[in-house]
Amino acid sequence: MRGKIALTLAASGLLVLAGPAAMVYGMSLQQLQQEESQAQAQLAAEKSQYQQTQSAINQAQQQVQSLNQAFAKDQALVGSANQKIVTTQQQMQKTQALLASTQSQLTATQNELNVTQANYQKTKALLQKTHNSLIQETKLLKGQLQLIEERGSIGYLDVLLGAHSFGDFMSRLSMLGRIAGQAASEVNIIKQEQLQQAKEKASLKAEAALLTQTRASLAAHQQLLQREHNMLSQEESHAMALKNQAVMAAQNAQATMAQKKQAILSLQNQKSQISQNMSQLGAKISQIASQIQSLLSQFSQGSLSRHQLYNAMLPLVTPIAQQDNLPPALVIAVITEESGGNSSAVSPTGAIGLMQLEPGTAQVLGIPASQLSNPRENLIAGCLYLRDMLNMFGGNLSLALSAYNAGPGAVQASGNQVAPATQGYVNNVESLYALYSQW
Repeated sequence: MRGKIALTLAASGLLVLAGPAAMVYGMSLQQLQQEESQAQAQLAAEKSQYQQTQSAINQAQQQVQSLNQAFAKDQALVGSANQKIVTTQQQMQKTQALLASTQSQLTATQNELNVTQANYQKTKALLQKTHNSLIQETKLLKGQLQLIEERGSIGYLDVLLGAHSFGDFMSRLSMLGRIAGQAASEVNIIKQEQLQQAKEKASLKAEAALLTQTRASLAAHQQLLQREHNMLSQEESHAMALKNQAVMAAQNAQATMAQKKQAILSLQNQKSQISQNMSQLGAKISQIASQIQSLLSQFSQGSLSRHQLYNAMLPLVTPIAQQDNLPPALVIAVITEESGGNSSAVSPTGAIGLMQLEPGTAQVLGIPASQLSNPRENLIAGCLYLRDMLNMFGGNLSLALSAYNAGPGAVQASGNQVAPATQGYVNNVESLYALYSQW
């Protein structure tokens, strides 16, 4: 805003101050400048706080974004855990169905085994009865055969000779034939029954062994299914624990995000308040500048003395000149010679403002040509350029001023001497510098 002071100084033209009016002007101007400086400092502090608040908002938003990512990961974990639980439950259902089917099969096999064992006991009892009967019949047959063998033909003859008639003889002969046939038949039957009994015993033994193996296999399968069921139960418990942990983490992330969003809202409100304060300060500074312009316009009909011009320019020039390690009196001497303090001055060659900077020179210094009409930016560019010329010519003031006025090329073309065309300019600036240095 000190640029606005310079602008109003230039707009006032040439002023004549004398006596008490000059004292009142100086006191009023100094007071307004002090108020403006204080307002500028406060505005700078508000801007710093505004930037800090914006930085805090950005940081909080980054944290919220990070929390959103963490929340998304937790949600994915919950989804994965749910899917794992569903898969595990499906596997458990299949295993339970297989267990039920195996149990049903085991029950049916056990029933079949019980029936087979009952039939086996019945068959065994029947075989034992048949065996006992065969033993008796064998004993009887052996007795008869033994009798026949002992007596041989005589035994048969005794039977036959004991007949009382021919008919009785034929009857006894037929009876002996039937006895012999029956004995042979009974021997064959006994042998067949013994063979059948041996086969049935072997078959029952094989079936009993098979049933024992089947029972053992089903028991092992049932144990395997039970272990798988226990393992699936553990997996389901683990998946449920993971799900609960992920849900807890997601809830914590949501709570933290809510806190961060509340903090961002609070910071945004604070930012809005700071912005409002900055607007109020800007309005206050504009009001102070308007008061300065009004004060200066009261003296717009005369001309300023060099001392008065120096006093008016000093508050504006000093902080900027010190940044480039330049004496304020030297800078004001250049301003007096270049523009007479008129910030709106434009030379025939296109040089602009208080220190008459050309647009091309300003662009080399990194200052847009459009800002040269701003007194403060013009002063910054002019001081920077003057410091560059002093550095280029080893601190020789005369050569630096000649280069400032006509360019460094003109000084170099003159053999690193003051360019003849700038001799009057250099003499005037050096004289003003010597004069201002006394005040």
